[in-house]
Amino acid sequence: MRAGGAEVVRQKETPLTLEAWVGEIKSQWQIEKIPEYEMDPEKIKHLAIICDGNRRAAVEKGLNPWDGHRAGVEVIKGIAQAGRKWNIQTLTFWVWSTENWGRERAQVEGVMALAARHLTDTRVIEEFQKEGVKFVHLGRKDRLPKSVLSAIVSLEEQTAKYEPYTLNMAMDYGGLDEATRGVGKIIKGIQEGSLNPELIQKNPQAILGFLDTAEQALPDLVIRTGVKEGEIPHTSGFMPLQTAYSGWVFLPDLFPNLTPEILLEPISEFVEYERRMGR
Repeated sequence: MRAGGAEVVRQKETPLTLEAWVGEIKSQWQIEKIPEYEMDPEKIKHLAIICDGNRRAAVEKGLNPWDGHRAGVEVIKGIAQAGRKWNIQTLTFWVWSTENWGRERAQVEGVMALAARHLTDTRVIEEFQKEGVKFVHLGRKDRLPKSVLSAIVSLEEQTAKYEPYTLNMAMDYGGLDEATRGVGKIIKGIQEGSLNPELIQKNPQAILGFLDTAEQALPDLVIRTGVKEGEIPHTSGFMPLQTAYSGWVFLPDLFPNLTPEILLEPISEFVEYERRMGR
């Protein structure tokens, strides 16, 4: 190919590597690049995010689908930083549902290994200690691999008294499963005589105390990423009891593609919106 008599040589674009992608994400979520925002702590005490679109984002980058989960870990870390900067005291990330076990074995094993590695990372533990972050697992523990279970239990024990922030990781979580386990606790308490059934009958709110989020503020806002164009958004049964009065936002952006600016937009809109809560 020639232009103006000179030969122009086109160079092939270098394929994006996972390391380069992770580097881009880390750069985007550096604390100094997160916008300043004065949060009214009464407006959003608890922000929950359904982390959807990891695999699709990786495929779009020309990478293996499971590489999207590695990228997603960095976004979670970035959002955790942003949450503290914006004074959001409780963050929940739904990273693995009760249905996800049906995925191909290599992906399941890869995600579990990734979780075990990052939950035992000394830098993560030191950051939780420095920032006062309590780690809480939501969901079932009985089906998790021993390496993941051990990491979760250890991190929960180490951070149990930390405050003022809470980071919930919903892993092997399903709303119906959570409700079923909660009902089981109620039945057991009644059978053992430690729970008066009238407590539930006279105060339905008491049911919330038997769920995985007991003693936590209910989610004010739930954001689901990766909603395809033309798709009718759905909640996938996420916290059906806790989110009865929550605001819901469905973003087309895939989870690894979130930036602080993309995330802040629905948050700031929600803060400006006045909820009536049935009044």
